[in-house]
Amino acid sequence: MAQIIKSAKPVATRPIKSGQPLGAILASMGLDRCLPLIHGAQGCSAFAKVFFIQHFNEPIPLQSTAMDPVTTIMGSDENIIKALATICEKNNPRLIALMSSGLAEAQGAEMTRAIKAFRQTHPKFERTEIVHLNTPDFYGSMENGYATLVESLIEQLVPEQKIRSVRKKRVNFLLSHMLTPGDIELIRDYAESFGLQPVMIPDLSMSLDGHLTRSDYHSVSQGGTDLTALKQAGQSAATLVIGSSLQRAGQILQSRTGVTSHYFPHLMTLSEMDRFIVTLQQIAERPVAAWVERSRGQLQDAMIDTHTWVNSRTLAIGAEADLLSAWVNFARSVGILPISVVAPVNQPSLSAIPTDSVHVGDLQDLLDGITISSSMPDFLLANSHGADLADELHVPLIRIGFPVYDRFGEFRRTRQGYAGMRDTLFEFANLSQSRHHGRPIYHSPYKQSFDLPAYEVAHV
Repeated sequence: MAQIIKSAKPVATRPIKSGQPLGAILASMGLDRCLPLIHGAQGCSAFAKVFFIQHFNEPIPLQSTAMDPVTTIMGSDENIIKALATICEKNNPRLIALMSSGLAEAQGAEMTRAIKAFRQTHPKFERTEIVHLNTPDFYGSMENGYATLVESLIEQLVPEQKIRSVRKKRVNFLLSHMLTPGDIELIRDYAESFGLQPVMIPDLSMSLDGHLTRSDYHSVSQGGTDLTALKQAGQSAATLVIGSSLQRAGQILQSRTGVTSHYFPHLMTLSEMDRFIVTLQQIAERPVAAWVERSRGQLQDAMIDTHTWVNSRTLAIGAEADLLSAWVNFARSVGILPISVVAPVNQPSLSAIPTDSVHVGDLQDLLDGITISSSMPDFLLANSHGADLADELHVPLIRIGFPVYDRFGEFRRTRQGYAGMRDTLFEFANLSQSRHHGRPIYHSPYKQSFDLPAYEVAHV
C-alpha cells in the first residue's frame, strides 16, 4: 500500500487541481440534450467554459444563475427560479444539471427549495428533468464533482425496483472521468462485438468526439446518454463500473435496482483487460470476436518489440486518483518505474496505487519528489499545466487528464483497452529512442595510416 504524504505548504504554487464544478460539467456533457447550470456568479461559469473550449475545441453550452453581491447576502432562490424558467423557455433541454459553486455553498443556498418553488410556479415545464448536486470548489476536485453527478443521476432519475424485468442483452457502463471519447468508443465496440447493447453513462463519445454538426451552435449538449435509457438502467443484465471514483455509484445503482455491478479500476493493464473481456463473454455467452483476439496479440507483440526501450525507465506523474491508478499500474506492468507521484487531493483509492508513496499537493511537490529521488525521470505525465516544468527539466511531457489546451486531438486519444495500451507503448518507446545517444565511434590512438602505392590505388 502506498503511503499518503500531505503537503506542508500553505498554498499551491504550481497547481494541477481542477474544482468539482468542472467535473460535474464534464459528466453533464455526456448526457443528451443536457444544459449544466452553475448556481453562482457569472465568472464561475466563464472560467470553466474557457477551459472546456480550449480542451475540446468545441462550443460548450453552460449557464449560471448570475449571483451578485445583493443576492449573495439577501438570498438567491429567485435567481435559480428565473434561470430555470429562462432555460426551459429558450433552450428546451431534456435535462438541467443544477450544481452549486463555492459562492453558493458559502452562502448556504438551498437548491431543493428553489426547485420546488419553480415546479409550483411553472408547471408547464414538468417534462424537463432537473438534477441538483452540491459541488463546492473549495473541497475535493474534478474527480469528486464528476462522480457526484453520476451518483445524483442514479439517485434522482433511476426508480427503485423490487421486482424488475431483465433485458439480457443490455449492459450499463459507468465511465470515469479518466476515459476519453476515444476510450469510450472502443469500450462500446468491445461490448457490441458480443452482441450486447451498451448504455454508456455518461457518453462523451457521442457528444464531444470532435465531429461536425449540421448547425454551428447548440444551446444544449448533442448526443450522449439518452435519458430514457438512463431511467431504464434497472432493466439491464449487469453494470460494469470503470474507475475507482464511480464504485459508490455502482453500489447505489445495485442497491436501488438489484443490477449486479462488476468493478474495474481501469483498463490499462493486460490482466484487467482480460478480466473485462471475460466478464463481457460471460454476460453475453458468446465467443470472443476475432478482431478482439487480434488486438490483444498486437499488444503482446508491441510489448516484445518495445521492452528494451521502456524497461527500467522512470516517470514522474501528477494527476487525479483514477488516472494515477491507471497509469502507474500500466507503467509497472511494462517495467517503467514511478519515482514521484502526486495527486491534487486525497482520495480513498490512492493507498491502493502500487508505489511507495503518493504526495498530495501540486507540481512543486512533484519536483520536490524528483529532487529527493536524486534521479531525473525519463518521462513526465501531467496535464498542460506541466509543460513549463517539463521544459525546465528537459524531459518529454506526455499529456494526460484535464485540461490539455496546447495540443490538438489529445482530448480523444485512446489510452485504454488493447489498442490504447499498444499505442501508448509505442509512444513511450519512440520518446525513449529519440533521446538515446549512442556511443561515438572509437578511434584507436595506435591506428597506423599509410599511403598505398600508385599501382595499388589504381586497382582499388
